[in-house]
Amino acid sequence: MSSAKSPSSQSSPLPIPLAEVGQYSCGLTLVFVLASTCWVLLPYTGDLFAALVFLMAIVVVGTWWNRGPVLMMAVVSALVWNYFFIPPQYTLHIEKPQDVVMFSLFFIVALSMGHLITRLRAREATLAQHHQEREHLLAEKHRAELLAESERLHRTLLDSVSHELKTPIAIIRTALDGLGQGNPYAIEINTATRRLQRIVESFLEMTRAESEALEPQPDWCEIGDVLHTATAPIQQELAAHKLQITGTENMPLLRLDSRLLAQVLGNLLHNATRYAPAGTAIEIHATLANGTLELRVRDHGPGLPLGSEDHLFEKFYRAPDSPAGGTGLGLAIARGLMLAMKGDIEAHTHPEGGAEFVLHLPVKTRSAA
Repeated sequence: MSSAKSPSSQSSPLPIPLAEVGQYSCGLTLVFVLASTCWVLLPYTGDLFAALVFLMAIVVVGTWWNRGPVLMMAVVSALVWNYFFIPPQYTLHIEKPQDVVMFSLFFIVALSMGHLITRLRAREATLAQHHQEREHLLAEKHRAELLAESERLHRTLLDSVSHELKTPIAIIRTALDGLGQGNPYAIEINTATRRLQRIVESFLEMTRAESEALEPQPDWCEIGDVLHTATAPIQQELAAHKLQITGTENMPLLRLDSRLLAQVLGNLLHNATRYAPAGTAIEIHATLANGTLELRVRDHGPGLPLGSEDHLFEKFYRAPDSPAGGTGLGLAIARGLMLAMKGDIEAHTHPEGGAEFVLHLPVKTRSAA
């Protein structure tokens, strides 16, 4: 017993577009109108006139219609010309050899013209599309060049302004030393100067991180020295937190750029001090496996805002409800420096609370003995 095929297993033909259906209808109507006109003029023009009119109509519609309606019109025109105009009329039989040749030529020419014209239209459409794509690519290239030039000028401006600010900041710090600790305004001025100096250094580090001139200079060092270099400039910020460092006790000598890694850790630690409540711990855990140094920096603050993980490392990005005073460059600089050292950095909210940043850095190792 043969089983019936389900409707889904039978392939149905693709539907003809409505516009093409209209072309078929118009083609049949046009053949009818032209045939009627030529029939009226037949005593004065002869049967060849009708053939020329049909060919002209095929050429004209071929410049606008799809291939199917044009070829249909060519076939119908040839049959109508044969049936109504070539003797003997009202039959598809042709008696004279010259009329057979004429009909065959008409049929071939009509089909060829319809086919060639539709191919020319398709080629023109393809060329027009390629031209549009080329214009689009040129516009995108021009836009990319403008963006690159704008970014270059932006970095140049930041670098220039940052260098210009370093001198007055140094003068202010020198003047602070002369005021002495007893001056009631010295603490406020010192805090503001440290903040301004950090902003200037962030601008400088950002321009260096985005510049091809930044070349890491790896050397043998101890991870403890890197951590000391990272924490020394932010002792005042870290004073309100307990810094817990684990995993560094038996770490061998590492070949890496200690200055750049210290800058990355310093930015992460400074970020943690801004978001974690005073009195909470900031943890640094180090591991070494398969030639990759992993450093985890975790705070016990509110964690990362939902959906901010993909934007944290963008320039000038600041999460909602961020404390006032930030520039949004610290994490972008950290990512740029890690990429320059062939490493990377990721961030997430720790399962037990707080934000956690994980550094991955390929290193060479050597025993300290």
